[in-house]
Amino acid sequence: MIIKNRKIKIFFFIFASFIGLISVLKGFYDSTFISFDFHYSPTKLVAEGINHYQYILDGKHDHSIDDKLQYAQNGNYAHGLFVLLIPLTWLDWESSKIVWALINILISFLIPILICKKFNLSKYETLFVLIFFLSSTIFRIHIGYGQQTLLTYFFFILPFIFKSNLTTILSGISFFKFNIGYALFLYFLSMRDIKKITLSLTPALIGWLSYSYLTDTILIKSLLDPFKVILYWNSDSDHFPVTIFSLLKSINMPRIIIIIVPIIISFFIILRLKKIKDELLKLSLISLSALCFLPHQLHDYVLLVPLLIFSVKNYSDLISKINLLFIFYFFYFLRIISFFFDTQPWEFPYGYFGYLNNFITIIVLITNLYFIKILYKKSLD
Repeated sequence: MIIKNRKIKIFFFIFASFIGLISVLKGFYDSTFISFDFHYSPTKLVAEGINHYQYILDGKHDHSIDDKLQYAQNGNYAHGLFVLLIPLTWLDWESSKIVWALINILISFLIPILICKKFNLSKYETLFVLIFFLSSTIFRIHIGYGQQTLLTYFFFILPFIFKSNLTTILSGISFFKFNIGYALFLYFLSMRDIKKITLSLTPALIGWLSYSYLTDTILIKSLLDPFKVILYWNSDSDHFPVTIFSLLKSINMPRIIIIIVPIIISFFIILRLKKIKDELLKLSLISLSALCFLPHQLHDYVLLVPLLIFSVKNYSDLISKINLLFIFYFFYFLRIISFFFDTQPWEFPYGYFGYLNNFITIIVLITNLYFIKILYKKSLD
């Protein structure tokens, strides 16, 4: 553990736990008023037999009085998420927001606890990780705005913690959020494990078939609809956060190329990461690579939790100290910067700060690769 003196350690944990509790309560309080990103209304359309993708493609999500989609619920997820969320539409909007926030808070505890237990962190180290994460700005943004990242990421981590066919199947739920689940799919693909690929695609298949049935949509059309919506929103330069690959737009590269190029680069990096024998480090860097190559909002940096755990566990290593500074920057420091620039943290994935933050993320990934000698085609013992 980083803090050695027992009295200082006890005082720190009492004080930090209080701060963490305040942060959790603040996130929950915000969710009862906001939850703008909780995809309740598109799920409501699906429950009523309406294809929400087509609704968007028809230009009906225009934020007018007649718009049936609320706030920033832009429907750019896979079919299965909207099928999965249908039980929450049995509640009214206000009640469903509360239930959704409680689910997210529960998952916020489960993810770090499961990883810490799996990789043998001490109780003090586990508590430190929990407090560090739960008191962060990205946690409060995620809870307050009702995001779906924590839900999908919970299933992302399962095959690294529990080795079974069931967890491989459930891990496919992470594919519902394309800009996260794609990294796990590439990892399975890099292993050339047909069984795992097939099992992990089961939730997507069930989601697609169920969605098509519920909305009475032709299967082939339904299959393509989510990708059409992604391209539809991608045509709006203000919709997606920027990455360094967004610069390809300046030379008029086709939208599909702007999406495919970073995915290909990501795949070749994950090919190297699969050689790592330390499963915690492997999970950490696959998660980090997911953040590097596709657009992400600030709350998606909850994917840094495994890297936080790895760095706390291996604090004596230089690379761990670098990682902790990087994590502190996203978890806390951007909030401090926002006061000086008269902005809000969720605006940082856009504009010049968006390019800077994506560049920093890629540099940290490369730095980690250098330290474990993957760039020299050697695996970690």
